[in-house]
Amino acid sequence: MELILSDLFNSDLKMSSREIAELTGKEHKNVKRDCALMLNELEVDTLRFERIYLDGMNRQQTEYVLDEELTLTLVTGYSVKLRNAVIKRWKQLENQTVSLQDEINKICAKENFDKALGSIHGKGLAERKKTKKANSNVFQSLLSQAQLKLGLRYD
Repeated sequence: MELILSDLFNSDLKMSSREIAELTGKEHKNVKRDCALMLNELEVDTLRFERIYLDGMNRQQTEYVLDEELTLTLVTGYSVKLRNAVIKRWKQLENQTVSLQDEINKICAKENFDKALGSIHGKGLAERKKTKKANSNVFQSLLSQAQLKLGLRYD
């Protein structure tokens, strides 16, 4: 469980060029162009940041997926209002991460408490299985929420 948590919450938050385009009101093709120019100027391999997605007509399209540093580097060339929109979105992503981490910490603490209580009071095996299953279901639900909200996948 701890390995999954550290992988989930130590991974960098990312923002796609499509989301940047949506936040800034720019056309995605122009944001992609800006991303490619920026990455080339920074002498970074653009392929490391490319990802394929399917558009509304089920065609493969390319987008860039940037970490916070590269996203902020990109948008510093944009207007104050556009930069502000992207920075606000980063704050939302960070707050979602903290909130989910708090919920996961709570369920882990509850699981540890239930385990200890079962040992101390000799709680029946059947009762312990129920609490363990319930805690596991809540934990899996929180991980699914994290995957959806943060765009992460863990198998």
